[in-house]
Amino acid sequence: ASLVSFNAPAFCSYGKTQGLNAPISEEAAFSYTSALNYLLGHPEHYRFWGNTTVLCWAQNASDSCVSFSLQALCGFSAETGIDENDVLRALDLLSQGKRCALLEEELLPDQHIFFLGLSPNAARLSVRFFFYDNLRHFSENILRFEKEQEIVRPKYDPCRILSIPALAMETVNKKSSSPTPSSQLIGDLFRCVLTGSRYPATLLNGITLRIRAEQGNNKITRGRAAILKAYYTRNTHPLCPKEVLTMSLNEQSNYTPYVLGRLFSVLEAVQRDASHKSSQSGIPSRDKQTEDKNNNREVTTTIKDRYFNSACINPAMVFPTLIRLSQNHLKAKRQYEKNKGKAISYSKQIEALIDRLPENFPVHLSLPEQGAFEIGYYHQTQRFFKKKTTENRES
Repeated sequence: ASLVSFNAPAFCSYGKTQGLNAPISEEAAFSYTSALNYLLGHPEHYRFWGNTTVLCWAQNASDSCVSFSLQALCGFSAETGIDENDVLRALDLLSQGKRCALLEEELLPDQHIFFLGLSPNAARLSVRFFFYDNLRHFSENILRFEKEQEIVRPKYDPCRILSIPALAMETVNKKSSSPTPSSQLIGDLFRCVLTGSRYPATLLNGITLRIRAEQGNNKITRGRAAILKAYYTRNTHPLCPKEVLTMSLNEQSNYTPYVLGRLFSVLEAVQRDASHKSSQSGIPSRDKQTEDKNNNREVTTTIKDRYFNSACINPAMVFPTLIRLSQNHLKAKRQYEKNKGKAISYSKQIEALIDRLPENFPVHLSLPEQGAFEIGYYHQTQRFFKKKTTENRES
């Protein structure tokens, strides 16, 4: 593939043809293509993501520096011998202007690091981004990125830092034949993180579309909640205030969209618990086959599948119905559950959250308010999982 080429008269000027239009000498062209081919011939200097190739090299060609930088941006690989704790420790020291030992080599805060992003574009290579800076500024930007996207994570997720490619994958339908994010989005994300500029609007749009399209537990994942938190932390908006952009649940917040998201999570938990208990309690039924069919339908289709999108956009149309349904579920729990304490606990949570809301539910939520709703839902859901894990350990 050609990095620079001229294949149409519109690209020519002053009567010159082909490469004579490029302000680059043959010697310079030979030098940079030789260097590029060298880097592409050594796997430790590049990562593939979709159709984008991310190349990295250091001022002194240090292998440990390159491995450290690539892992901080593109995710962790056990083959390099560097784990997440090593990277975080190095980022912290370098951001303070201190030297850091890594893999028996010394990283210097004023040492320069280079990143180049390439992707195919017809018969050429497209340069998605080119960034170079010293390790101190690089570490500062990565730590800022890590802090902005830091959010409570599920117990099964061991990663503290979500890499740029991992976040970009949250905008992709995983069930598609080729689940890869767009090259433009990856380039925009790298540029944003490495330079400290604003997050691209394409990231928020991609996440919003995936949330609307997904079903079940894949709707609000840790990655999508982290993106929403990071996006509105850096791209500040008055309709998504700082009080909801916390790492974990903010029980003191009275911001209506955030409280509505929490309320939806509680209502979903009530339905999930009621369905689970009713399927195990041996409820009498005239037709066992009909009972099994109803139980299967309850388990596979939740209020999140049916009502989440509408509740997030038009709360006034949906929440009265959801609250009415929750009362039926709570009634069933009290009837068939020997220990009624959980049903009472759910009732108190619902009442406490409703008390934080205005007299009338909002008719419509804007896009930033929808983000606050989704973060509130994720925070409250993770709180339930945390309590459940604690209860299991105690028992």
